Amino acid sequence: MFIEYSEEQNMLRDSAERYLRDNYSFDSRQATVNQAAGFNPEMWQTFADLGWLAMTFSEESGGFGGGALETMILCEQFGKYLVLEPYLESVVLVGGLIEAGAQPAVAERYLTPLISGELQGALAYLEEGNVADPLHVETTAESVDGGFVLNGKKTVVLNGPAADVLLVTARTAAAGDDRRQGISLFAIDKNSAGVSCSSYKTYDGRGACELQLDNVRVDSDAVLGELNNACDLTDPVFNRAIVAVCAEAVGAMEALLTATVDYTKQRKQFGQPISAFQVLRHRMADMFMEIELTRSLLMATAWKLDNGSADAAQCVSALKAKVGKAGRYVSHNAVQLHGGIGTTDEFSVGHYFKRIATIGVMFGSRDAHLTRYAEA
Repeated sequence: MFIEYSEEQNMLRDSAERYLRDNYSFDSRQATVNQAAGFNPEMWQTFADLGWLAMTFSEESGGFGGGALETMILCEQFGKYLVLEPYLESVVLVGGLIEAGAQPAVAERYLTPLISGELQGALAYLEEGNVADPLHVETTAESVDGGFVLNGKKTVVLNGPAADVLLVTARTAAAGDDRRQGISLFAIDKNSAGVSCSSYKTYDGRGACELQLDNVRVDSDAVLGELNNACDLTDPVFNRAIVAVCAEAVGAMEALLTATVDYTKQRKQFGQPISAFQVLRHRMADMFMEIELTRSLLMATAWKLDNGSADAAQCVSALKAKVGKAGRYVSHNAVQLHGGIGTTDEFSVGHYFKRIATIGVMFGSRDAHLTRYAEA
């Protein structure tokens, strides 16, 4: 398969790379990590001004009609510069779900401020007991007086501390033999009575929270998609989100390889740069091959999603499994070739390592996606 970027896609890639290179240094990124929100609100507003937040929404929703390829191009640059701003959480996940499943009045209420950078969102779908399984849902939503009352607890809600709107999965009917059935998705204002959030930092420096829902009342129009059948709504959005994080991983791996090659040219042993040692050259060549093979699969998967290919979902699982393997190989070797400095907080290599490790378990592990691939 041969995929060639359009002129507009090349412009997006080049402009994003140029802007982040000039304005998103590692030092400024580290200063941002310590902020309560976990990202820089001014930078987020700049992303909105650049049109990045509107890029993947349809023109009818106020966007530019981009697809998985455009998301991939942008997120690869985000990974290269370790961008903290919650593009995945707020735009790809929350924005994608609202656009696909919200009633017109709810979509209008949330999408316009989200695209303009004035609103943040978070998806709360994981629960204690089995955080690797999105179908493990014990949070309940009981139908009461034309609306619903939600009770339960969600864990690892990425971007939860900064979110204005929360999308929450809950059981509205017994699962029966099919665990996918009986799950519904609700849009909840974070300031609603009964909503409490306990914030913390994740392993890779992002903001997250534990979400508690105690008798939270919502109207019937808060339901996104079809009642009792949220999985049909979430599956396509999750597939695009997996492409986004895999693209971020590819960008991070490329940055790690560049840093490793530069370091081995400077580090001397026995009177010569260690890059002159053949065994290390072979190691870095293997790192390069892992990255390029992953990038090829990434581009093919994004293209298949945009074109509605029958095997698109299977390719998504193949991609996630490949990123799990390649990310581990590249990041581990980058740390090893840097030595002790690669694990320090002051040096970027360790932070790339943490982000790639986190991506490895997001939306399912390598083993889970290998199983999904085999069953497709």
